[in-house]
Amino acid sequence: MTDQEKKDGRYTSGLKSSEGGRGDPEKASPAAIERYLKGMKYPANKDDLINKAKENEAPSDLMSVLKRFTDHQYHSPIDVSKEVKEVE
Repeated sequence: MTDQEKKDGRYTSGLKSSEGGRGDPEKASPAAIERYLKGMKYPANKDDLINKAKENEAPSDLMSVLKRFTDHQYHSPIDVSKEVKEVE
């Protein structure tokens, strides 16, 4: 990568916006989602997860994944991680 590519932002090294890149709505990792759900009280439904992620200033790629979740009760971060794998 050249200094010019770094300077003008043409190079993102494949990072998700939740990792400092430009973002890809298909690539929010379960670990990133868990980080932006910090403080979530379970059980929680889809709207609860979305609201907590917004409160924690989650990036757009992560919000896109949460919005594709099934609307049911999630009883733990493990349930959330399983759902991430289902929607990706």
